[in-house]
Amino acid sequence: MTARIFQLWIAATVALALVLGCSRGPSRPKTYPVSGTVTMNGQPVEGATVVFVPKAVATGASSSAGGAQAQGPQVATGETDAQGRYELGTFAKGDGAIPGEYLVKVFKYPKPTVQTGTGGSEEEYQPPEENAPPPPAPKNLLPEKYANENTSGLSFTVEPKANTFDIQLTP
Repeated sequence: MTARIFQLWIAATVALALVLGCSRGPSRPKTYPVSGTVTMNGQPVEGATVVFVPKAVATGASSSAGGAQAQGPQVATGETDAQGRYELGTFAKGDGAIPGEYLVKVFKYPKPTVQTGTGGSEEEYQPPEENAPPPPAPKNLLPEKYANENTSGLSFTVEPKANTFDIQLTP
């Protein structure tokens, strides 16, 4: 009986060591809140995607670790609400951005329309023609220059504090 208890104790200790040892992932760099408002012609822009691209990545500079920036700035994104407000996230929604210099792009594509069941039958379905051209690509609803971080003219430096960057787009 004592041998059985000792075996269970050893198994439990090994299992606990494995769980504790394996639960530690690589530590993430600290992020800081980044928020702001996107407007165009003084009006809030709803449903736009805001992307902060690290300047080193956008300009093609590589780090000493073979181009990987494990601890340096990483892309952070957010989406604007009805008031044009956004909050950036790097590792999770709204967790902020890593301090550093960023070039910024902003774009907005129409939301695809989702058709719900209208009671139609399978007989009404008509597949697309075999040689029909593909449907046109969705068009950016904002001026095209803002869809590329290198042409947008937008850049910000995220500091180790709460950051607010308002973005005013012009046609």
